[in-house]
Amino acid sequence: MVSLIDSDVVEEVPPGTYVDQKKHSTMGTAVFLFAITKDKKKVVVRLPSKIEEGWERAEVLYFFSKRGSEIFYDTLAHLIEASIKKLFPKAKLAGYNIRDGEVRVDFYFDGSEFSRENAERVVEFAKKLADEAEIKVIDGNPEDELKKRGEDLLAYLSKSMGSPKLIAVNDVVTLCDSELHPKRLGKIEEMYISNLSVSHWQGREDSLLLNSIHVSAFPTSFDRKIFEDRREEAEKRDHVKLGKEMDLFLTSPLVGAGLILWAPNGAAMRRALDEYIVKLHQRRGYQLVSTPHIATTDLFQISGHLAHYKKNMFLFNLDEKENALKPMNCPFHILILKRKKWSYRELPVRYFEMGNVYRYERAGTLHGLTRVRGFVIDDAHIFAREDQIEEEISHILSLIEEIYSAMGLKNYSFNLSLRDPSDKEGYMGSDEIWEHAESSLERALRNMGVSYTKSIGDAAFYGPKIDVIFRDSLGREWQAATIQLDFNLPERFDLTYTDKDNIPRRMVIIHRAILGSLERFIGIMLEQYAGRVPLWLAPIQVSVLPVEEGDEKQVERARQIYEKLMSIGIRATLLTEGRLNPRLREARMLRIPVIAVVGEKEVKSGSISVRYITYSEDKNGRYVPKEDEFNFSNDEELIEWIKANISKQTNGVL
Repeated sequence: MVSLIDSDVVEEVPPGTYVDQKKHSTMGTAVFLFAITKDKKKVVVRLPSKIEEGWERAEVLYFFSKRGSEIFYDTLAHLIEASIKKLFPKAKLAGYNIRDGEVRVDFYFDGSEFSRENAERVVEFAKKLADEAEIKVIDGNPEDELKKRGEDLLAYLSKSMGSPKLIAVNDVVTLCDSELHPKRLGKIEEMYISNLSVSHWQGREDSLLLNSIHVSAFPTSFDRKIFEDRREEAEKRDHVKLGKEMDLFLTSPLVGAGLILWAPNGAAMRRALDEYIVKLHQRRGYQLVSTPHIATTDLFQISGHLAHYKKNMFLFNLDEKENALKPMNCPFHILILKRKKWSYRELPVRYFEMGNVYRYERAGTLHGLTRVRGFVIDDAHIFAREDQIEEEISHILSLIEEIYSAMGLKNYSFNLSLRDPSDKEGYMGSDEIWEHAESSLERALRNMGVSYTKSIGDAAFYGPKIDVIFRDSLGREWQAATIQLDFNLPERFDLTYTDKDNIPRRMVIIHRAILGSLERFIGIMLEQYAGRVPLWLAPIQVSVLPVEEGDEKQVERARQIYEKLMSIGIRATLLTEGRLNPRLREARMLRIPVIAVVGEKEVKSGSISVRYITYSEDKNGRYVPKEDEFNFSNDEELIEWIKANISKQTNGVL
């Protein structure tokens, strides 16, 4: 029998069971079966298909699921690359990039213009390949093999990839960082050119001028309709657009790609999130630590990052030694722990840091806040005894629930990410350690009655993990929290405690982050709420506006309210210049939730009229602002109402 997973339904079915290409109103068409064989190999099959002998489990992947769309567009990119090479053999491939609903394939074409007619030929040929071509991973050193074939640009890209793979589409060989491709992609009902563009290789003006084909594609017309129906809604929620309108963040070529500059409004939002997270962790028994941004690579040699993560690290020489910007905080927290000896009675020790890290991401993959090179992690490391694992994971799951509740997030699920046994070189530690760690995590989930799915090959290089997958208001999936169980770093750093018999025992480390990247989480929140985030998180919580800009009494009264709010830590702004309607539009553009208007009546009575604007949805799940009106007899009533709302939303933390 084979475990067949379809959304939240799991059933045991015999080999030979037929799985159709059914449709879901929000998730789109069921396009693939993602199977794990009994010898732990991964297989992707285009639907409709049958469950095969030798499979242990199979998951139905819908087109709008994270993994389903990734496999579809990743495979499509290789078909387009193969089409370019078959039609124009002298072209040199230069990688590709995937955006929502679109693949952009880059290539060098002798510096000449690539016509629309040529592009149409490529798309038509790719449609044919989708139904006929065999796609497979082949053996060989990617850099060497690609150089032999004259693909110097791809060979260069392979050096910056973590685990580059050679992909063959019939006889055309290209490059990928994933091995998850179906043998055949199958018929594609909708495929068309969305744009043609040119750009310089690696963004350098003195480098080769590349051509790019932008192709939009969907397995069926049904999927295209879903995509187009929600495109307008997605544009409303685009966090890059919202970031400009709300004046939150920016980037600059003088600083570098993927490095965020936070404007005052964005910094206020970050600070609010930081304050909430830090206070909550202190309540939950975590101790705050702080670590530097750089270290010698000797530290990362011991931790294993240099061997397994080097291509994602920023390295430089200083004082005749190799140094690195830290990609992770864990080795630093371990050194803080090792400053003293520990007894079994003192465990667990929970260290927490809002820690800055830096990781290399290819330029073509960078996007707004959701894909950056420098970011902050709400990073914690729990140093515990083995008998404390289940209790600590239970505490973490409770903390996840509390934090996501304060964010108003409810639609999330759990995924157990395990090692790929066929790729042991990509992971650190012995088979025994991995089996122990994986069984410990799975037992903890089972004992707590948490529903979860398994994912082979998605573990961290030093241990298995639980990933929390959040589904947003548009049905898109985002990885949020992660909990990683690690028996390897305690071995490498010799982390021990003294048990009750005075015998040294090995600790276990639980790595965990609940927001993950602070930057990415803010981007997700902006898109989830179309900028109308909960009151406690809003960059500016209250705007105060006199009705008449020329009325000194109204302006003075508005100023008094503004200054009183600011004096007690409520984030406010005073808008006095210009006519009232443009000022109201500005407050709405900034997504300020509380708009306090002061007119002649309010000056005489001392009262305050307030509009409270929050996020809401219509029956089709589209964003519509909800407005409520309140009248407060005095400043204190308004202040107490704001405080009560913030306290309720954050469960009394703020």
